[in-house]
Amino acid sequence: MAIASAVSSGPQAGASQEGIYDDAKLQSDVDLQQALLKADSQLSKTFMESLRTKPDSISNTQFTSQFWSSRVHLLRAHAIEKSQTRGSYNVLASIRPETKDNALRLSISKEQIQLIFNQHAIMRRAYDENVPKMNESEFWVKFFQSRLFKKLKGEKITEADPTNPVLDKYLQVDDEAERAKRLMGTHVPHIIDIEGNEENHSQRQGNQPDFTMRPAPNHRVPIIRTLNTLSEKLLSQVAPNDIDPSLPIGVDEETYNSLALQDLRDESADDRIILHIKDQSHIATTGDDTISQDAQLYSSLSPSKTLQALRVDLASTL
Repeated sequence: MAIASAVSSGPQAGASQEGIYDDAKLQSDVDLQQALLKADSQLSKTFMESLRTKPDSISNTQFTSQFWSSRVHLLRAHAIEKSQTRGSYNVLASIRPETKDNALRLSISKEQIQLIFNQHAIMRRAYDENVPKMNESEFWVKFFQSRLFKKLKGEKITEADPTNPVLDKYLQVDDEAERAKRLMGTHVPHIIDIEGNEENHSQRQGNQPDFTMRPAPNHRVPIIRTLNTLSEKLLSQVAPNDIDPSLPIGVDEETYNSLALQDLRDESADDRIILHIKDQSHIATTGDDTISQDAQLYSSLSPSKTLQALRVDLASTL
């Protein structure tokens, strides 16, 4: 069962939500405070005990203000919980028959009927076209025993399933309408458009492929395709979230950057200031190729003779 939070899109809606959960408004909302005390027995006991033992110099209004000022987080959590609404769910999967008085009974509420109409538009059409001709109870009895019910529920249809001439005609109508609606709303490239490539299939002009390679008829649609279609319908009814999913959760951007490991970051480009000097004569070398006297002396020495003299000096000192 999905729980969809009542989050509206748009900056104005986000501002109004922040206003509802403001500390001052939460502390002044008496109905919310009473609802929280009824929901939390321990908190209600603490409130009554504190009210009974409060000093006489503190009025009831002052006590209530001080009591809830330290429990604003509880009020905010309760307000958010109350603002949540029950989201859509696969209502057909939740309806199960019950055995009562040695008979199989199936109960359905008006809320479930409305959810069926919202999730499956073909059921609204079938209801409007047949209920005036037959009783409403009879219509639902035939529906829950039909192949249309198994298809919308996501179960596989077999040859042993009973047929119903009234409802079986809607097996393919729903698929054709949904397929046309999806094709009109989205553009599918030809390279991945399987149905488009099917028109140019060479085997359509000759022998049919093996039965294992033939697609199943629409009225025997696989369970995965049915469940995927139903999931798309349920998700399309969920209100969008204003929060950017790429933002860090629980902390602000500055705190997140301070906690990020430096070694895992990409190397940043060197931010250096280039110093341009027009007259470099007073800091540059003279520019001539002359070498120092020490360099001239060292260049005239033989490395082997120098090492030999060094060994002799070391041997005499030891």
